Amino acid sequence: MDRSTAIIVATKGRPQELRNLLNALAEQTVRPDLIVVSACDETDMIPMTGEPSNLKVLFGSPGSSAQRNRALAEVRGRFKIIVFFDDDFVPSRFWIEQAHELFAAQPDVVCATGEVLADGAVNGGLDWAEGRSIVDRLDESRKRDILNCKISNNQPPYGCNMAFRATSIEHINFDERLVLYGWLEDRDFSARAGARMVWTDALWGVHLGTMRARSSGRQFGYSQLVNPWYLVHKGTMTLGEAVQTMLFAVMKNAIESIRPTSKIDRRGRLKGNIIAIKDLVLGRWAPENASNL
Repeated sequence: MDRSTAIIVATKGRPQELRNLLNALAEQTVRPDLIVVSACDETDMIPMTGEPSNLKVLFGSPGSSAQRNRALAEVRGRFKIIVFFDDDFVPSRFWIEQAHELFAAQPDVVCATGEVLADGAVNGGLDWAEGRSIVDRLDESRKRDILNCKISNNQPPYGCNMAFRATSIEHINFDERLVLYGWLEDRDFSARAGARMVWTDALWGVHLGTMRARSSGRQFGYSQLVNPWYLVHKGTMTLGEAVQTMLFAVMKNAIESIRPTSKIDRRGRLKGNIIAIKDLVLGRWAPENASNL
């Protein structure tokens, strides 16, 4: 079986998280052939002695979509599977091995995303030790049988951990109008890849949801409303899905702004929501506006 794998990691301002991920990738039961780290400058990296032979580092302008595109240009036409991990994701040590087995067993699958055992993005973040402990417990208990794993069809991937059959994204780039953190860029990208997208518990890990170096609350709040509306206009999200996503964001930010209890800047996000509503009503909305807030 051809197990050629490239892993792409976009990173900014999280050198320790990146180092932790690179250490975890060195422990995979099937090692990646190439890891491309798309960073912004040298401060995003912790100097390494004996840099791994399968690691390539690129530097350039910030923004998750732009950074991922730089890395894609480096790997296209060379690998069977392309995997995207966030720099604050803790993968199972079986992740790459299981991904190859899944794609081999399900030849019509073009995109797979795994089970997130815990997600710090919803509560202000988890630390590495906690996330690693959660993953290690499941790794030690069993290696899931691909033939008996759970698979849910037509599930958009979660950008912190997603794998694509390389041939399905040969001519697709991430939309760089989705600036900064690139809210919903994974949804847009996978929709344009087409065909069968799945969620499966054959792959698993923990998303730490590290708050450091993320977009400001106001910037992200703007993107929470304008980006879904933009995807409706592109045809990669239905109006119903967008409205549901937008309403949920506003309601959650409003409710949790009353008595903030987490590290998430809900009041900043609500302010961004309000600015976005004004722009939508006045017809001056654009995803890029988030950069100016």
